[in-house]
Amino acid sequence: MGPRLLHCVAFCLLGAGHVGAMVIQNPGYLVTRMGKPVTLSCSQNLNHEVMFWYQQKLSPAPSLLFYYYDKEFNNEKDTSDNLQSSRPNTSFCSLGIRSAGLGDSAMYLCASSRDTELKPYLPSVHKPLFPRSKSLL
Repeated sequence: MGPRLLHCVAFCLLGAGHVGAMVIQNPGYLVTRMGKPVTLSCSQNLNHEVMFWYQQKLSPAPSLLFYYYDKEFNNEKDTSDNLQSSRPNTSFCSLGIRSAGLGDSAMYLCASSRDTELKPYLPSVHKPLFPRSKSLL
């Protein structure tokens, strides 16, 4: 039996105050052989225009891989060519690894956002952007 590779995927809940409103990733975890393709899926029922894929290795913060503004795909410049993504509709997004390798062993996180303040120009280091509330002063 060849070396195995562990791919962990987090289960994320958004909009905790809204029953049934969530982002769901599948599978919850995955162990695969080196060289095999892997597909992770993410769905959201929040009607959000923006969806993100992050990768978290041993560092404390996840790094942004891809994001979609509606169906417009954008990837970070240092994202591996071995990773791919698709968004066939606004409620579903997938992350694919063409050929799983040791460098792909990580936690993969999906998130969604209703909108961004700077359409469609997101900063290269993703930070949540929410409409600023006006001061009451």
